[in-house]
Amino acid sequence: MDNATTQLLASLKPELVLGPEHHRFRLKSVQSPHPLGQLWEAEDISTTTPTPVSLLFLDAPLLARSGFADKFRNLINQNRSLKDKQAARCYGLFNWRGLLFCSWERLDGLTLAVMLRSGSARKLKDKQKQGLVTQVARSLESNLRQNNTPHASLTPELIYVNRSNGVRMMGFGWRDLIAPINHSLQAPLEYTAWQSPEAFHPYPLTLTEDVYALACLIYQLYAGRPAFTADEDETSRQRELKAPSGLKKEQWRVLKSALDEDPEARPKSPLELVRQLYQPEPEKPLEVSEETEAAAEPETPASARTRRFSLPAVPAWLKPLAAGGGLFLAGFMLGYWLSPDARLADSDESVRISAENQRLKAQLSELQASAGDFATSGQVDKNTAKPDTDSQKMTLIDRPEPSIQSGDVARNADKPADNLTVFRDEWSDGGFAPLMVVIPKGRFRMGDLHGQGDDNEYPVHQVVIDASFAFSRHEVTFAEYDQFANATGRRLPDDEGRGRGDLPVVNVSWNDARDYARWLAEQTGQPYRLPTEAEWEYVARAGTETIYWWGDELTPGMAVCDGCGTQWDAKQPAPAGSTAANPWGVHDMNGNVDEWVADCYLPRYTDTPTDGSAQLSSGCDQRVMRGGSWFDIPRVIRSASRYRHPPDTSRNSWGFRVVLDLPASP
Repeated sequence: MDNATTQLLASLKPELVLGPEHHRFRLKSVQSPHPLGQLWEAEDISTTTPTPVSLLFLDAPLLARSGFADKFRNLINQNRSLKDKQAARCYGLFNWRGLLFCSWERLDGLTLAVMLRSGSARKLKDKQKQGLVTQVARSLESNLRQNNTPHASLTPELIYVNRSNGVRMMGFGWRDLIAPINHSLQAPLEYTAWQSPEAFHPYPLTLTEDVYALACLIYQLYAGRPAFTADEDETSRQRELKAPSGLKKEQWRVLKSALDEDPEARPKSPLELVRQLYQPEPEKPLEVSEETEAAAEPETPASARTRRFSLPAVPAWLKPLAAGGGLFLAGFMLGYWLSPDARLADSDESVRISAENQRLKAQLSELQASAGDFATSGQVDKNTAKPDTDSQKMTLIDRPEPSIQSGDVARNADKPADNLTVFRDEWSDGGFAPLMVVIPKGRFRMGDLHGQGDDNEYPVHQVVIDASFAFSRHEVTFAEYDQFANATGRRLPDDEGRGRGDLPVVNVSWNDARDYARWLAEQTGQPYRLPTEAEWEYVARAGTETIYWWGDELTPGMAVCDGCGTQWDAKQPAPAGSTAANPWGVHDMNGNVDEWVADCYLPRYTDTPTDGSAQLSSGCDQRVMRGGSWFDIPRVIRSASRYRHPPDTSRNSWGFRVVLDLPASP
């Protein structure tokens, strides 16, 4: 296996198409060496429009090590659950002819290690150094807050610097995987140069491990030399260090405290170190009034711990950032304080107050306007500039497609990796189920929230979805449905000369849709079914309360209907995935084809379930349909719109989706 894998790695070349049949990539060029293998620039060509990605191919000797591949796979799945802008997003792990590789968001290939070795890092302006440090600190803080464990292997080789979106970090929790093999890597990771004195001992690391590592990064950035080297032992941490020339006396005092041998003497968190270093004057705590709370965003249980917090005014060290272009995007320079979902460092002070974030954004608007993208030349590249948006509000038009996992991997994960976890069930004779997206549990208000609906959209009521589930990413296609029809001797639904393949299946009744879901469950051994009406609207809204998921006004090209601004309007359905996905990665919930759901129709919501289950009754002669179609006017494709038809009827604009119940979390 080692020799075969080595030969396969050696055969990689530009324009080579590889990957499993359902998810293909085209290689473009080698980007840079990676400690674990080869990093390639590539395109994901399984998407409607090829999406730029980076592919990391693991070296053959690593794959030959017993258990390494399984451990790496588990770590990647854990890393995918990390909600952080600076954590490099991994879209999935793939096996191709025995070659294991993972797909990441597009990385430029430039690492902090390269910048430090070349001396270019030291030449950065102060505001650029502060921006870099702030984003690294923010990412470390986010990991601590979510996982209550340190990164533990912070190293410049795994800190990437992208020209369009700043720092991207790998390696969260990789220490136990890397430590036994680091000496055998062609280019060993130098995380031991930044590790604390206590990390030389086989004891659980404290949460200030990352504070010490960040302090080592800061020292090297300003001094132009490392505080310690990777081959030095614990005793080296006892020597007196020379103050870096780029730091003021008070900043050097703060940095030395972060390098203290005693974990208790260090700043309590990475962001606390950043605050003390760049904003030494303490801020007056802000008392949150009832009025302020009324303007705040809804608090999650994790953030609703206190009503008292310290919120910084515009930090003095940020003000120089407005003085012209630089290497880093506004989000990269301003770091933590401009993040829409930022929390303060100490967990017992964290709270989300959107009103205060807006105040900060207004005060710093000039900084945002003048800040430029990172470019290797040090100039602003206006062609690559993109705003740093909140991931819960982006339309996903420019977001890379998530990778497709096997059904078993995604279904049996401890928790959904994120709301873009996508998988597909397959069976032995080449059959395949629809692509499924893992949907998080939550609650929402169901019904017409804007006074534009029909009587059957009232009363508005709250529905609680208490478990995650999987929802088909696209409407069921002809290719997917035809397998069922051929296997069961059922008549193929008429495509009316428009073609089959990835077009949504139409001319199917509710009975046909139900039977397909039952057949799918038999083939896979998994509990596939039709979605309930509440599940359908929950996914259609995807955390929004607007008329359509993208807003209250019809936006050309966002859906397919009679008047939606696409080439298919009032003519025929569009191929699956032709329009933008909603914030949960699901396509065509508004328009394209009408979709059957499981519920028996009732004219009002007065007695409907509030737990997300279906409204069922014996002898039901009308089933609910949702979503609107290519044939309908914009009012009918609203997320709240609902209508009904007899279960044994069909039409050339009617289709459906499926849902899959997931195992309960332990």
